[in-house]
Amino acid sequence: MSFDDLPARPPIYPREAEDYARDALILSRRAADRVRSCPDLPYGDDYWQKLDIYLPDDAEPGADLPVLVFAHGGAWTHGYKEWMGLMAPALVATPAILVSVSYRLAPECRFPGPLEDCVAALAWVHRHIDEYGGDPGRLFVGGHSAGGHLYTLASLQPARLARAGLPAGAIRGCMAICSQLNLVFDDPPPGSGEARIYEQFLARAGDDRAASPLHQLPPDGAPPPFLLVHGENDFPRIITSNRRMLAALKRHHLPVRFQIEPGASHFAVALRLADPECATTATLRAWLRDGPSGFAPDGEDHLPVPGVHPEEK
Repeated sequence: MSFDDLPARPPIYPREAEDYARDALILSRRAADRVRSCPDLPYGDDYWQKLDIYLPDDAEPGADLPVLVFAHGGAWTHGYKEWMGLMAPALVATPAILVSVSYRLAPECRFPGPLEDCVAALAWVHRHIDEYGGDPGRLFVGGHSAGGHLYTLASLQPARLARAGLPAGAIRGCMAICSQLNLVFDDPPPGSGEARIYEQFLARAGDDRAASPLHQLPPDGAPPPFLLVHGENDFPRIITSNRRMLAALKRHHLPVRFQIEPGASHFAVALRLADPECATTATLRAWLRDGPSGFAPDGEDHLPVPGVHPEEK
């Protein structure tokens, strides 16, 4: 991992993300000291097209372990695969393999470039993970914030996955943690996170629907089960988009489990993934170990969120 040689980026958005970035790197560095890893494996030619593999100590070819391919957040403009190594100790103890993915960042690389990178990384994992003890038939994807958005979108586009050489049903489950799942906004206020999507991430304003998982339903083909998670004190736009996505998945009779991380902010949820006792981590481990489960009749498994208007549910 490149903890001491990460390329500098402009000031991160929003400001509180700076504290998260620092803490995530501290926790991930500690994890890298404890967990067997294969760092900085290229899946493409660009600097950002790399991934880190974290393994149980006894993983070897033929072990057929489940695999989580996970992408970092950072509002599509920031972030490093090194942020998510903090998840490794809990996941490898499952036992499972964690693959932390980096991708080209906006505004230098705009949509659909980052999405294409995440798909290319998954295709690389599908081709090679058996060499590390992983089962290419037990691949799960996910991410925090922007990373969860990208892998949710990929999971809803079987034609894009097929073009990358991935077979139908390659993704066993998709885990979107605190992700923005709707990118369509009318007249977003200047300086807002919504405006920033149009200014920094999308190549054209008209790409907003194509870049929105919410607006890719129903998909062509059968998508995997989804796990949607947000913090109780997450950004309002994240809470709203998750509620709308939950309703849309249920409307199309697609399997979804929905959880709220109690008392957690957008960034606290990501840091809690280092804790094996965290509710979200426990669900990730259960899905990896036993397959997707826990679908309540109404698709919900959560505590009420204060301040959420009923029409957002």
